[in-house]
Amino acid sequence: MKPNHTLIPVVLLMVICAFARLIPHIPNFTPVESLAIFGAAYLQKRQWAYILPLLLLYVSDFIINNTVARSFFQDQEGIIWFSTYMIYNAVAVGLIVLVSSNLLAKINIKNLTFSVIASSVIFFIITNFGAWADPKSIYSNDITGLMSSFTAGIPFFRATLMGNILFTIILFGSLEIFKYLAIKQKKVVKI
Repeated sequence: MKPNHTLIPVVLLMVICAFARLIPHIPNFTPVESLAIFGAAYLQKRQWAYILPLLLLYVSDFIINNTVARSFFQDQEGIIWFSTYMIYNAVAVGLIVLVSSNLLAKINIKNLTFSVIASSVIFFIITNFGAWADPKSIYSNDITGLMSSFTAGIPFFRATLMGNILFTIILFGSLEIFKYLAIKQKKVVKI
């Protein structure tokens, strides 16, 4: 199957997966990093490998910030269009796309495993640094505060890694099933 025949299913899977963030879940057990990995692997135009995951992240954050997480923004009135934590999430996603694009030049289990692990570590480092660097941070503005932020993030790393494993399997597996069914359908039509 030619790669351009997979564009619609790839985008559709990414959109569906992004909105899975709206389903109640344990903290950090989300498809955010998996979207970046999947986009890096299958979106042939590099700019879309960055744009689509970031756009989906923003839209899902916008919905979450104005519904279930609205209580975190008590000092702001009206619609929450942006919050500083979103910068760190976007930087992490951008780095994940960059790393995954290189790791997944050839898609196989080994490269996908490295990409999932690297993505989990990148997200952990960038977002916990952001939790410390935020002007409203609960952590002291020194190395002790930074280490406290990383220490506090350790329990969330496991959920991040497990979520990345599951959602990466779902995304890549769903696309393989789609490709298999599309090839099978073409064979049936030719008979």
